[in-house]
Amino acid sequence: MSPIPVSALITTFNEVDQIEECLRSVLWADEVRVVDSFSTDGTVELIRERFPQVRVEQHPYYGAASQMNFAADHAENDWVLFIDADERVTPELRDEILRLLESPPPLWGYSIGRRNFMLGKEMHYSGLQRDRVTRLFHRQNARYPNRLVHTDLRVNGPIGRLESRFLHYYIRSFDHMIGKMTRYGRLGATQLYLDGRRTGAMGILTHSFAKFFRDYVVNLGFLDGAAGLISVGMHVYYTFWKYAKLWEFTRLEALGRPVPLPPIDEDPQRWLMPWETAATDGVGVSQRP
Repeated sequence: MSPIPVSALITTFNEVDQIEECLRSVLWADEVRVVDSFSTDGTVELIRERFPQVRVEQHPYYGAASQMNFAADHAENDWVLFIDADERVTPELRDEILRLLESPPPLWGYSIGRRNFMLGKEMHYSGLQRDRVTRLFHRQNARYPNRLVHTDLRVNGPIGRLESRFLHYYIRSFDHMIGKMTRYGRLGATQLYLDGRRTGAMGILTHSFAKFFRDYVVNLGFLDGAAGLISVGMHVYYTFWKYAKLWEFTRLEALGRPVPLPPIDEDPQRWLMPWETAATDGVGVSQRP
């Protein structure tokens, strides 16, 4: 535990094969909280049986940003560390976080790099060499904006960088990864549709080809061998599926038929930026720590 307390927050859905090692890597935190999207594979039961000190609550899933804001809102501490079930906090990263929190940090948010693994093989290219996520932050001075997928955290000021990295086991099986890409593709298409975007054959083709060329050629994915080709191919599938679903929405709209969009989080409180709200209300914006 550090002088400045921190909450480790994890959002889950059917992560029974990953969650135990993930939780063990964050038990040093002052609070560990899991927000589960009504898993059906025994994830919640495993946590409650083996980790009675971990707080578990269930909440409907309306996209990653909504779920993470919900988790942050319910944390006990203002400093929070988000970690996915397929990620691990190494001892080096733990120690770096604890050192940072020995006194008030100079910034409100910090990004953390990731070492990415496919079936035990570490991936070094296809853009993964620059993989960083802003996951350690002060919850009153950082917030996820209202987007369904791939949302970037908004921070009230500049973002720092930690040197240590997560371990990220992002492809545990091809079936699991394709299922994940299919779900994300639908959410991505929904976000594009809500943003007013529409597409046709050329849009599907050019976005898919551009994704392959950028990650496999420009970002040197070919240097990871067969694993690099497979990884890039799965992300190209995600891009193709996302724009194919957007085309489906476009066609249904043109035909005057209902567009089957997933439910979205309509709670206005979920999307408020606390520092902006404080300034508007005349309360005063939080000062730098």
